[in-house]
Amino acid sequence: MGKAQVRRNLRFGLQLKSVLILTLVVLGVTAAGGWCYFDAARESLRKSDRQHAAHLAKALGMAAQYDLRQGDDHALQRLVSDFLRSEGVRYVALVDARGLSVASACADGKPRRWARLADLPVTICTTRQASEDVLVLSRPIVMRDVVWWEERLVGAVRIVFDTRATTARLAVVQERMAAVAGVIVLCGIPVGYLLVWRTILKPVRRLAAVTGRLAKGDFGARARIGRVDEIGRLGAAFDGMAGDLARMRDELLEANEQLERKVAERTEDLQLANERLRTEMAEKEEFLRAVSHDLNAPLRNIAGMATLITMKWREDLPEDVIARLGRIQANVDAETSLIAELLELSRIRTRPQKRRVVKMGELLARLGETFDYELKSRHVELTVADGMPELFVERSRIRQLFQNLIDNAIKYMHRDEGGQVRIAYRRERRMHVFRVADNGPGIPPDQHERIFCVFRRAANAAAEVQGKGVGLALVRGVVSNYDGRAWVESEPGRGATFYVALDIENTTPPTRAAENVEHTAPDIIEADYHPAGR
Repeated sequence: MGKAQVRRNLRFGLQLKSVLILTLVVLGVTAAGGWCYFDAARESLRKSDRQHAAHLAKALGMAAQYDLRQGDDHALQRLVSDFLRSEGVRYVALVDARGLSVASACADGKPRRWARLADLPVTICTTRQASEDVLVLSRPIVMRDVVWWEERLVGAVRIVFDTRATTARLAVVQERMAAVAGVIVLCGIPVGYLLVWRTILKPVRRLAAVTGRLAKGDFGARARIGRVDEIGRLGAAFDGMAGDLARMRDELLEANEQLERKVAERTEDLQLANERLRTEMAEKEEFLRAVSHDLNAPLRNIAGMATLITMKWREDLPEDVIARLGRIQANVDAETSLIAELLELSRIRTRPQKRRVVKMGELLARLGETFDYELKSRHVELTVADGMPELFVERSRIRQLFQNLIDNAIKYMHRDEGGQVRIAYRRERRMHVFRVADNGPGIPPDQHERIFCVFRRAANAAAEVQGKGVGLALVRGVVSNYDGRAWVESEPGRGATFYVALDIENTTPPTRAAENVEHTAPDIIEADYHPAGR
């Protein structure tokens, strides 16, 4: 935002608002003062009218009391006619002690109207405002007896007084007050505008300009407003903030330089570590291939020789020798299987397989058919829940994962009948969570983690069930490829529940290649795989 735009916003923003507020305050004060003055003037003029009417009534009563007593109607009529010429009098009437009119006079030829308005009891002394322009007075006439010094009611005075002259004077006062208020407001607006501009907006504009310079990177900009009021304190606070920003900027630049140097050093160290890691992984792969080849070759020779001896000299050898040769053959097969599993475990991360969309419900159903003999022979029921998802995964390794879990559940069941293995699924936040639960002997809590390590097995079953201790390590290795985790919940005597959680995003086909993703057929048969125990 440019300087001109800032000034325009201030001119038609804060300045205009300040002037409007000042104008409203002046208008409010002027209106309140004018209204108070007008109300006081109105009450004063009305009081003057009442006092004038009261004096007239008193004078008329004193002048008419003797004639009322004597019953001289002609004198009374002349008297009221003379009083009708008084300023503001509309109607004058004299009544006797019985309330009967003895003399009256009207200025506008409408005596009935005013007589009805002034028809009051003789004894009432009142002054009332019949309307905005009409004041009605009633005063009893009392005469003192010179002999007995007693006061006696001889009649009453009725006067209707016209107050339109007072209303006209009030209108003139109101006009003059409006003119004075207008002059005050018209003079107050430019004066207020000038005061607001000099006392408020000028330092605010200066602060806005300095703020713009600071925003553009001029950290040496300062307002330096030499005042002791609130705006001066605001300017001092702004200057302090600008100084703190400049100091923190310098510190941040220095920290960034140090951080960049450290990042460069750590990046170099990380690159070296990655190179060493890749070298070590390559050496490990080469070592495993060499070990596999070097171990498998003599093992195959041993197995071949044992088989040859058994076939060629079976009739000449004792039975214990034949049994020992069979044990040699079995051990060679077990070691060969262990070497193959260790090689597969090492390749899980280093040699990923091709992914494809796998229908987990069909895959688990095929696995159930694979274990059909073991399930029937051990009287174990395998149940796969409905609603299994479709995952974009390495089919053979996911199959190995669940094959190991199902095989372990069957092998460690230790029940003559009533064994159950249940596979369920739920979607939890950003994870596909599979559950393989059995009602076997369970696993002690202190061994829940160790059974996922290579060559580690549950202590309560290691001696009863043969196994290599590689299967669950392979399970955790496969799960880690999908940003997931594997764990077990179990207590001795209450079975074991193994959980496999796979990241949803990591098991979803790429969007752009969704139409070209390969879907596996449900009747594909993988290569034979011998699962390892817990």
